Amino acid sequence: MTTPTTDMSPSQRRSSLPWVIAGAVVVVAAVAVTLVLTTGGDDESGAAPPSTPAAATTSKSGSTYDLGTPETAAESFAAAAKTGSGETLLGLACVGRPSCVAEHAPGTSQQQVAEAQDAIREGALELAQHLEGATFGISIDGAVPDTKDVPYRTPEMTGDAFLKLTFVQTDGDWLYFLPAS
Repeated sequence: MTTPTTDMSPSQRRSSLPWVIAGAVVVVAAVAVTLVLTTGGDDESGAAPPSTPAAATTSKSGSTYDLGTPETAAESFAAAAKTGSGETLLGLACVGRPSCVAEHAPGTSQQQVAEAQDAIREGALELAQHLEGATFGISIDGAVPDTKDVPYRTPEMTGDAFLKLTFVQTDGDWLYFLPAS
């Protein structure tokens, strides 16, 4: 881990944190599922959040995944994880595109980006297992400016429990982005 230098502003140090956290996306998702399952709501209906269908289109970047809205990007992210290809999954994540990193996390070091990319590559199959059968809802404004959160439920969730994936728009595509908590 690198030590922050005094020539970086506090906001730049904070903006690099998302990439460190993104490297642990699979672990965070597993822990979050465990917490949600043990602290789920009282509603036993198991109703999923409203779902939006994904269209099979090509994104502005040339990807065959639909990245035109946060909702379709979430479905595409789950589909990309199913391929087992970390490179494919990385193509749908902000950390996988230098222009997105420059725009949304300008203080992130190359080492932090590389670590986050490696973690995404290595975690594709676990992520696919976690998102198996997930239903995605309508996006809402995220906690971080310019982000959208897409709520989702997996078949294992009970009550009104849900998790969310966060997306940010870059070059016309909505890309997975894990902001600092």
